[in-house]
Amino acid sequence: MTINTRFRSLAAATAAGLAIVSLTACGGGQTTDSADSAASGSSTADSTSSTSASDITVGFVAVGPEGGFRTANENDIQQAFKDAGITLKYSPTTNNDQQKQLEAFASFVNEEVDAILLSATEATGWEESLKTAQEAEIPVILLDRGIEPNDESLYSTHIGPSNLEAGKAAAQWAIDNNPDGAKAVVLEGPAGLSVVNERNEGWESLISGSNIEVLENQSANWSTEEGKTVTEGLLDKYNNDIKVIFAQNDEMGLGAAQAVEAKGLTTGKDGVQIITIDGTRPALEGLLAGKLSYVIEYNPIFGKDAVDAVRSLVEGKTVEKSIVVDSASFDQDSITQEIIDGRPY
Repeated sequence: MTINTRFRSLAAATAAGLAIVSLTACGGGQTTDSADSAASGSSTADSTSSTSASDITVGFVAVGPEGGFRTANENDIQQAFKDAGITLKYSPTTNNDQQKQLEAFASFVNEEVDAILLSATEATGWEESLKTAQEAEIPVILLDRGIEPNDESLYSTHIGPSNLEAGKAAAQWAIDNNPDGAKAVVLEGPAGLSVVNERNEGWESLISGSNIEVLENQSANWSTEEGKTVTEGLLDKYNNDIKVIFAQNDEMGLGAAQAVEAKGLTTGKDGVQIITIDGTRPALEGLLAGKLSYVIEYNPIFGKDAVDAVRSLVEGKTVEKSIVVDSASFDQDSITQEIIDGRPY
């Protein structure tokens, strides 16, 4: 029997006890403070004292294979729960298959797990699933990606770096390093993801009204190969007159660098400036080699934060609605081999 099941059994017993008290009390509207206190105290004591790692089961509705960030993130989460002695049921999908995620989520609710971790492949379409978990008193923790519309009543907390701030950082660097203006293009991830929408929102909030002219946004689906192909097409379309390429992840940015070099153009601050987000080792190596100009870390290491949130929630404690994971940024002046060698991903 999971903790979640025991909580519901305890809640039912407590409710029954209170119903008896109310029936025997005079006037119907009166309550017996000592009985309420005893029931409440019993619930608190049982929920906290009986909580041990081996009693907790968590379902992880994951994205699965996607790129360097996702691999590092999901490996870290699985290792953190293993280290904590908590059972984690890992259910990845492929090719952003939301239907498989919805089915995995429903299965975890039916199993009455104690908590569900959700990294959504698509931002929309989660309301009914989250309501079902809420009715079953199963807390849901959003990892990395959010939901749209962002109804905070449907989940317990969101853990991850800020996509909005990452987009702003990309825009600010482009503005600061092109005082005379520049033409730019944006390589996006798959349409419909909260991460894509939020990175765009952050970027556009500062680029709008600046001296950076955005010629076009195109999806390259997080892929190095598609990043290269899409960038080649954009360079042809605009006669190589592109100064800034904002790639929403490292893989697409590295593909863009290949396309730029294939055209005989130079990369780096004084050539075609390529900005990427994630901060994986290959991107930082590309930055050190002058292929990229600015790399914004999107820190994937927050498995321990997820463990801490689960522990608090199964013990009936509240957690912050948003837990922002700190991240860094690197340019060609700040990157060193020592930094790269020290990266965990």
